[in-house]
Amino acid sequence: MDIRSDGIISRSHLVSAGEALRRAQELAPRARAEWVPLAGLAGRRLAAPLATRLDLPSGHCSAMDGWAVHAAGLFGPLRVVGESAAGRPFAPGLSSGEACRISTGALLPDGADAVVRHEDGHEEGGRLVVAVRPRPWAHVRRRGEDLRCGQMALDAGVAVAAHEVAVVAAAGHAGAFCRRRLRIALLTTGDELVTPGGMMPPNAVIESNLVGLVAQAEAAGAIVCASAHAPDDRTATLTTLSALLREGLEAVPDILVTVGGVSVGAHDHVGPALEALGARWALRGVAMRPGHPVGVAVRGSTVVLALPGNPAAAAVCFHLVGRALLGVREDWSHSAPLLAPVPRHERATVFVRCTEEAGGLVPLEHQGSAQLSSLAGARVLAWIEPGTGVAPPGHPVLASRMP
Repeated sequence: MDIRSDGIISRSHLVSAGEALRRAQELAPRARAEWVPLAGLAGRRLAAPLATRLDLPSGHCSAMDGWAVHAAGLFGPLRVVGESAAGRPFAPGLSSGEACRISTGALLPDGADAVVRHEDGHEEGGRLVVAVRPRPWAHVRRRGEDLRCGQMALDAGVAVAAHEVAVVAAAGHAGAFCRRRLRIALLTTGDELVTPGGMMPPNAVIESNLVGLVAQAEAAGAIVCASAHAPDDRTATLTTLSALLREGLEAVPDILVTVGGVSVGAHDHVGPALEALGARWALRGVAMRPGHPVGVAVRGSTVVLALPGNPAAAAVCFHLVGRALLGVREDWSHSAPLLAPVPRHERATVFVRCTEEAGGLVPLEHQGSAQLSSLAGARVLAWIEPGTGVAPPGHPVLASRMP
């Protein structure tokens, strides 16, 4: 980001939103793999593809309560010779003219290829009388029809959803190798901030960024290892940043997120402090609204995400850039029509917080960078390309779901 002599960021050197996303993806720290047992697997990101270790079902089994039979051999009543229950299969197998009782989930005995449902037959004097003759493999779950041994159940890089933990277990695994959770440290800045729920002095501002960004980071799979606050003072900012970077220790954060103080005003000390600590800017300033002062720097093994202080801008920038730095490949391929007009910006991508209805996206009111009300109820972030005039209702735009 070039700064003119009058302190204004040079618009000609702002990178595009797409370029910022690409650079963030390239700079995402590479986390080593670690073994995670089933109990801790939900929400973790797989380090390698997960293949099934067995067929599921492991053998032909019944989908219904009834009788196991050989479909081609139903020529009159069949002698009932035993029972196959879940976990207790009928070992001898069936011969011609025989059937065995079977429970849902139980293995079919050898010689059987169909199930007569309980409601389609009855027993008389130890023999099965069939009212409805089944076709071969009727009411049978065939071996491997759900998952085959060696089949990929989940791809590398996916975050395991809570309901997918059962899939991992059923595929024969006691856990999986996952990427280590990236460690994030957070720095907020400003003389005006007060703790939520406390006294509200005149001209104070409630500190909403810290809790909001912690929640966004954890939702993206990170661990917030430290946080601190610095007043609008150059020396205090430098000292606090140095402490968060933990010089000389192994517990350095993978990503340091700073909030506020990143622009070019008289009280913006984060940029100079980072540069004094040896940070190198990978990008500083993005042609986007809200959030154009956002920057990304590298200092040793730590990637620094410098966010603007306005809360809506900070949240939007973290969704676009922060999640990419955490290795989350946000799906921007989804397209949906706008249901209300949105003003474009001639040179910048506009990110609009929206609700979603059956017919498309509804932009929320108060889209300013400092206006938190546009985050309440937002479920989708719309990507409005630069241009003149407005994006009209019905205009398709790229969109990303906000978790």
